[in-house]
Amino acid sequence: MLQMVDLKTQYSRIKSEIDREMQEVFDSCIFIGGPKVNAFRESLEQYLGVKHVIPCANGTDALQIAMMALGLKAGDEVIVPAFTYVATAEVIALLGLTPVMTDVDPGTMNITAAHIESAITPRTKAIVPVHLFGQSADMEPIMALAEKHNLFVIEDNAQAIGADYQALEGLQAPPTLKNQVRSAISVAPRSSLPKTSVATATAAP
Repeated sequence: MLQMVDLKTQYSRIKSEIDREMQEVFDSCIFIGGPKVNAFRESLEQYLGVKHVIPCANGTDALQIAMMALGLKAGDEVIVPAFTYVATAEVIALLGLTPVMTDVDPGTMNITAAHIESAITPRTKAIVPVHLFGQSADMEPIMALAEKHNLFVIEDNAQAIGADYQALEGLQAPPTLKNQVRSAISVAPRSSLPKTSVATATAAP
């Protein structure tokens, strides 16, 4: 049987480090927040080059926080790739929104602007690109499309934290992409919000 995720092998490679860190948490009995979570937050902020990281219990919670911050209403449509973990669409439905599935690029397995554009309707309010296998979706045309239709963009980057996206102007992303290419889950502003209103959230280990 082909095993998609081999957590046991991953764990065995860094077992001593994980066990030591976990034991320190058990000894402190501080399981929510605390020094370990704060250290993780600060480390990830520095690694990603962002001002704010919100540690969460998991990526599902991180997506929910991001979407709840946008003021979307029941029945609003959110475009997501059909090839993704169930949580991406699950959170949308949980909030009373309507997930709209689109196809992905067969070469990268990521969503594209062309697939998104064909799914946009008058009820569309947001797009959730999912960055997979350590590689970013092609965000420059996606952000241009979002700007054109005044849509939010929530990036699900649980599987590509640290990936660099090279825009046409080089690694320094243009203004509509700034701070949105390396965060774990980031919220891009619509035109009704200040261009600097970008929030980031991520799942803590």
